[in-house]
Amino acid sequence: MNFFSFHRNIQLRLVLQFITTFASSTVIPFLAIFFSNQVGVFSTGLMYIGVILSGITGALIGGRRSDQFGRKRVILLSESMIGFGYLIAGVLNLLFPLSAYVNFVVFIVILFFTGMAGPAYGAIIIDSSTKENRKAIYTISYWLGNLAVAAGGVTGAILFKTYPYELFLGIALVTFITWVVTWLWLEDVRLPSVVIQDANETKILQGGYKNIFLNRKFILFTVAGLFLISLEESLTTYIGIKLVSDIQDQVPLLPFTSLFEVDGFQLIGLLKAENTILVVVLSLFVATIFKRFKDRSLMLGGGSAYAIGFIVISYSTSPIVLIIAMFIASVGELIHIPAKQAYVASIIPDDARGSYMAIYGLSFHVSGMIAALFVMLSGFLSANTITLLFSLMGVTSLIIYHFLFQSEESAEAKIVKTTA
Repeated sequence: MNFFSFHRNIQLRLVLQFITTFASSTVIPFLAIFFSNQVGVFSTGLMYIGVILSGITGALIGGRRSDQFGRKRVILLSESMIGFGYLIAGVLNLLFPLSAYVNFVVFIVILFFTGMAGPAYGAIIIDSSTKENRKAIYTISYWLGNLAVAAGGVTGAILFKTYPYELFLGIALVTFITWVVTWLWLEDVRLPSVVIQDANETKILQGGYKNIFLNRKFILFTVAGLFLISLEESLTTYIGIKLVSDIQDQVPLLPFTSLFEVDGFQLIGLLKAENTILVVVLSLFVATIFKRFKDRSLMLGGGSAYAIGFIVISYSTSPIVLIIAMFIASVGELIHIPAKQAYVASIIPDDARGSYMAIYGLSFHVSGMIAALFVMLSGFLSANTITLLFSLMGVTSLIIYHFLFQSEESAEAKIVKTTA
């Protein structure tokens, strides 16, 4: 897992990913508060849906365009628009405060181009890596991403309330710097498909995303991942609301002692902090321990621990049980996510990586909607029923994984038998 042995594109993307994720994490998590203070909770909810749809639209367009015209062109276009968006938001709000709805339009544009760049980022990592080093790359990427989110979140918590517009300008500066670095040193290692003009590429372009949805293996794999991600997304939505409601008074954090006491709100913060710390501290350690295992085994084993942990968290109100369950879920997360990212890279066609990564990336957007749906359902269904739904989602994901892997093993066995 030697960083300096990776392709230069990988080295650049990992460094730039950390910088841009840190910068955006000082602002993005606090935008809901920023808008709710100006327009109220209901309008903020509608804005949140608009932002999600903007990101989805950008991702779908960006995936196709990165296959047609190259990853670098899409990244440069997207980053320039993101930079100008933050620059406009910062300068204009400092000169004269803008209407919340004008700011919303600016952020719709910013998050559209953020979504547009996502598939190109994902595709260029696959283009510049090999099957042998992808898991190591995704492990480091996951570790750096979580570290950046944690550091950016702490910085934003300190600065955003007092200096939001200065932070916008800071992100604009960072984005323009990453644009220059990308322009100077990032290279497209795969020619755009409009240049190659192979029959297969032409067919994919004509069929657009229809061909992707006909790829049953990829779609099933994406759905399985979506169900698992939705469990964690519910931590700060349904689960958070449930714990705040159920634990309104201070309760002992540890059994047999009242030295440390927490309420539901503090407990959610503690669980989020535990998850972040475990991911940052244990990522490379867990990757080293499990590096000899096959991706299939890691996804099933890690996915099981991940699902069990969040199912318990959705049900229990005991602080010590929740802490133990979060530990199990976090270790499962560290085991299965890098393996899942490496696996999905191996099952998508070389000539449509951007388009496939766009569809795969939609699971992160849709998981937020599913988490919001659980909040709505909690007004009609009991907590036990919601936990049952969580369990069904987790089991369904694991069954899909098992079915896909079993089919692969059968196909491999037939090939071996035929060639013997």
